[in-house]
Amino acid sequence: FKLLSPGNIQLLITQSVFSAFISWGMMFIFSSGITDLSIGANCILSANVGILFAEYLGWGYPGLIIMTILSVVIFEQITVHCAVTLKIPSWIAGLGMALVMESVTTAGLSAYLSGTNILRLDKYRALGKFPAMLIALVIGFIIASIVSDRAAIGNNIRAVGSSPHVAEAMGINKKKTILLGAVIGALFIGVGTIFQASYAGKFIPVSGMGSLSTIFNALAVVLLSGSFAKYISTSVGVLLGSILVTSIFNVLTLLGVPSGTWQQILLGAIVIACGMISGVRTKGVVK
Repeated sequence: FKLLSPGNIQLLITQSVFSAFISWGMMFIFSSGITDLSIGANCILSANVGILFAEYLGWGYPGLIIMTILSVVIFEQITVHCAVTLKIPSWIAGLGMALVMESVTTAGLSAYLSGTNILRLDKYRALGKFPAMLIALVIGFIIASIVSDRAAIGNNIRAVGSSPHVAEAMGINKKKTILLGAVIGALFIGVGTIFQASYAGKFIPVSGMGSLSTIFNALAVVLLSGSFAKYISTSVGVLLGSILVTSIFNVLTLLGVPSGTWQQILLGAIVIACGMISGVRTKGVVK
């Protein structure tokens, strides 16, 4: 009964926003054939840029919103350009950029601050509260559904990701489509980063590829939504998957299961199971 209490439902919604927006962003980026593993590092670096301008340089909400989204878009374009222009596997470009962005965040904040490398958002956290996050979740779902399922760019992105040569034969510009998909995905990621920074009040820098853990829940959601793409659209699957994954962790927390151990083991099992389901579904389609 505690799971369905009004307070806990609000908590589920607010905790689902970040993974939902990151997953929608991944949906547009990954669907074009780009596997970017630097998204977590991008979120951390861009959030700290936004917090710096909002809280420490006095730009307020415009600084938080504009600088965070702008940073996410720029860094995502750099990563995707490395993969597309240099013709290297996108996951390698993503890993390399993740290490670079982690180092830039840590070194930059250490140079700017004294005694700590954590920027805190204190005055401008209204976006991280209910019902603002519920409104954001609804609007994000509507926009993601329209762009992915009804707009031409959504079809082009999937066409390029499924069969690049066929897409080019149909007159679709592969490079332009991938880069545009990265812009759309980055916009969703930027919005999710803003709401998460407003909710938590900080984005702690990490090193040694620790940023991957930032997007692990979202990755599980993407795999989960992809596993059931035959039955529901991916944008709907992302919304439902985000709430489902958040609910699972919420239940485990209510049952006293410690985070960082058994909860992460369960998340890993979910990722593997979804990957297996997705593989079976893909194999059936190919046949």
